[in-house]
Amino acid sequence: MCGIAGFVSFKKINEEKYIKNTIKNLNHRGPDENGYHFSDNICLLNTRLSIIDVQHGQQPFYNEGNDVIVVQNGEIYNFIEVRDILREKGFRFITNSDTEVILRAYEYKGTECFKLFNGMFAIAIFDKKKEKLILGRDRLGVKPLYIYENENEIHFSSEMKTFLKLDGFDKKINKQSIHNYLKFNYIPIPETIFVKVRHVKPGCFLEIDTKSLNNKETEYWSIENKEEFKNLDEDEVFEKIDEILTDAIKIRLRSDVGIGAFLSGGLDSSLVCAMTKKKFNISLDTYSIGFKEKRFDESNWAKEVAKLYDLNNNIHILESNIIDLWNTTTWHNDQPHGDISFIPTYILSKFAAKDYKLVFTGDGGDEAFAGYTKYFNSFDKSEIEYFDSISLIKNDNEFEELYTPTFKKEVNYKIPFEIFQSTINEVDKKDFTNKILHFDTKQLLPGNNLVKPDKMAMANSLETRSPLLDYRLFELTQSLSGNFKLRDGETKYILKKFALKYLPENIVYRDKQMFTVPIGEWFKTHLKDYVSEVINSDSLKSREIFNINYLSTILKKHLNGEQDYTRELRAIVNLELWFRGFIDEEAI
Repeated sequence: MCGIAGFVSFKKINEEKYIKNTIKNLNHRGPDENGYHFSDNICLLNTRLSIIDVQHGQQPFYNEGNDVIVVQNGEIYNFIEVRDILREKGFRFITNSDTEVILRAYEYKGTECFKLFNGMFAIAIFDKKKEKLILGRDRLGVKPLYIYENENEIHFSSEMKTFLKLDGFDKKINKQSIHNYLKFNYIPIPETIFVKVRHVKPGCFLEIDTKSLNNKETEYWSIENKEEFKNLDEDEVFEKIDEILTDAIKIRLRSDVGIGAFLSGGLDSSLVCAMTKKKFNISLDTYSIGFKEKRFDESNWAKEVAKLYDLNNNIHILESNIIDLWNTTTWHNDQPHGDISFIPTYILSKFAAKDYKLVFTGDGGDEAFAGYTKYFNSFDKSEIEYFDSISLIKNDNEFEELYTPTFKKEVNYKIPFEIFQSTINEVDKKDFTNKILHFDTKQLLPGNNLVKPDKMAMANSLETRSPLLDYRLFELTQSLSGNFKLRDGETKYILKKFALKYLPENIVYRDKQMFTVPIGEWFKTHLKDYVSEVINSDSLKSREIFNINYLSTILKKHLNGEQDYTRELRAIVNLELWFRGFIDEEAI
């Protein structure tokens, strides 16, 4: 697990300054060592967290002719199987590193190599002979990869903050992205909050001509647009889930360092821990978060699962002063996010990182198997009705009061729904439940839910691996009708029935608790002055985005208990915190 960065630039870039600033901003992703290739107008850089082949896995990797150079952020879980294929083709290996496997796979298959990899990765390959820089990202977008494209230069990085120190970096704000953020609670990809920065999309690779800077993005993986299987037997589905998850755990156990696990006590993390112990007889040290507010606290469930499978469970109880970390988590996020659970994820990661470099998690189960109650809205609502039901600000008329007259002219209210509609139309042959699961796979995961474990764990030099994010599992679940996921008032219908093989009924069928903090209640009590300062601040007013009088009104209504504006207030507060850190450059 690492951080990567680099560029193709026709502008002269000071090598020492660039390397120093970039390593400083990526060091938390890879504190063990760093390396780079810098020649002419090309740079590839890596900061490394040593997990596989600790002794010999230094990056960049070069082929024998020094004309193919590779750096990566992530893990190729099936590198052993890919290496065996390549050895049969005559390739020789001098290390046990998965990065060397990437190098040889590219020599063998070119850009087709990405189809061979089962992993989480952001990869940069410089092919001198073809005069191309190739940037590839894993299928679901577990690992981030940003592109900054300006006149005469293209930069890439695992983190947007590395761009801030570039000479002449264009900080122009994408105002449409701010509006999209206030609809989705995150900024949908591929756009970012900066006009000239975008994501390499999951399941895609970008080819950059190093002589012209012309670039083309190619999709190498997507969910097939075809109807779901009919008349499948449940036992057949159970067998397939077991087969995929068992192998997903097996290949993710490959590590030269110890492995712990996040254990919330919910179904997904409990199932991962239970299967790991039962299938491979590996007892993971587990890490859990507890809350004093009992309606948010799952720690007793985590204790029960740990006791059931003889797992060492470590619990950290959160205090209400965690809001002090909101600036820190916003800085590591790179973009504003309205999800306050980034803070406890950061604390949990810091807690586990005292003992481990690597942990298993249960991420991905909700998006693969329909784990949120919102999915029931797919039964009786039209596309626009469903979209409105999941929007942060549901009624566009509210934006007429929320925005300044100037800002209103800069945004198109229709674009968020167009993003939603165009995404679900990619799988227009599927039922509506699978359409919205496809949307969450393409947007919610890389835009928000995968940002959280990656950015918060890597902020603490911790790698996370989730077997439930294996792309084969998503291919399977998207081939099943929505009835396999939502049935008889149950979310995750088929996964829950499958999980009874490994977990007791009271754990499998308990009510789901959201992993969040009671920020709305705290705004009314000990954080009243905090939220009031941000909402009424001169700095927020100076952005010329919001009608400050309207903000004062909704804040007053929230504080008085007249109406719940938690989601709006926390999103606006976080946006302002982002501006203070990334635009005003206030110290964190």
